[in-house]
Amino acid sequence: SINAASGGAASVTVVASDSGVVFVNKYASATTYTLPTVSLGAGKWFWFFNVGAAGMIIASAGSLDDIIADGDAAADTVTYATASHMIGSACLVIGDGTNWYALNIGATTATVA
Repeated sequence: SINAASGGAASVTVVASDSGVVFVNKYASATTYTLPTVSLGAGKWFWFFNVGAAGMIIASAGSLDDIIADGDAAADTVTYATASHMIGSACLVIGDGTNWYALNIGATTATVA
């Protein structure tokens, strides 16, 4: 299913039962999507697609819930904020119960921290 949310500044808590949802980010301000606890993530996946010009951040639920992304095996966040490439950027996040795996899809180089 598709969750095409829009409006003001946003913070979205993603739950394990959202697996398979495509989150279409149309918020006017940078939006943080916080993933579920990684132990609930085995076999779960979430797709984030940015339409808003303010960018999006995909965050782990805690410091022990690592996101593996480009150049970092223990990231807490993946941020899309390059002004000229935010619109149309996307990220597929897949869990195995131990880690989240962030696959960058789009023109933006994500900042991983």
